[in-house]
Amino acid sequence: MLYLLFTADIPRRNSVTIATFADDTAILSANNCLAKATENLQSTLDDISEWTKRWKIKINELKSVHVIYTLKKTQYQPVVINQRVVPRNNSARYLGMILDARLTWKDHIRIKCTEIKLKQRKMYWLIGRNSQLAIDNKLLLYNQILKPIWTYGAALWGCASQTNRKKIQTTQNQILRIIVDAPWYVRNDIIHADLGVPTVNKVIQEIARKHENRLHNHPNEEAIQLLDNSEALRRLKRVKPYDLLI
Repeated sequence: MLYLLFTADIPRRNSVTIATFADDTAILSANNCLAKATENLQSTLDDISEWTKRWKIKINELKSVHVIYTLKKTQYQPVVINQRVVPRNNSARYLGMILDARLTWKDHIRIKCTEIKLKQRKMYWLIGRNSQLAIDNKLLLYNQILKPIWTYGAALWGCASQTNRKKIQTTQNQILRIIVDAPWYVRNDIIHADLGVPTVNKVIQEIARKHENRLHNHPNEEAIQLLDNSEALRRLKRVKPYDLLI
């Protein structure tokens, strides 16, 4: 709370959006013209640099990243903080979510699949085929430790293409087959049905429904505006968060 009060007067411009969560700060400049968006972003960074010097706040320029979110081919225009060029990247990590430049969630899903497999290998002696634990206990370990890795933020990355979502489903299939020591000829849908485990798409839909209910009942009246799709633009048949309920 003290930190939020201390940084409440961070410089803002009408053309730029600043999102803060504790000391994680994201600055978004949106414009149809890349040069104008970069100009607005740089002006805001200059203001923030002066503000941090006045209040003795240290910015780690090398840990910051510059991502251009667009579907067009563009010429890179660098931005600087304290006379240092901000490293450019094709994705940015913010609050545990990997936001790639085209918002396909491909990088996020790839990293989550890797995290699940690494964690599953460490737990193999507990949930593996040779483990003496009961299937119910193995399933409990999956639901409490492995499943939360990919369900986090599903109301957002659930908008990924079916091809990318299938990667998470494939990872879940492999783990469930290990848990029950299933032979090759047993179908994945049979295993899900016997264990009472919903598919990835069903889980995403349920998370999206709970998220919508929370927004409807949120004490902040502006939260409901997140469900307003009256001015939403559709490009490349992209799935929107409110489509996940259908």
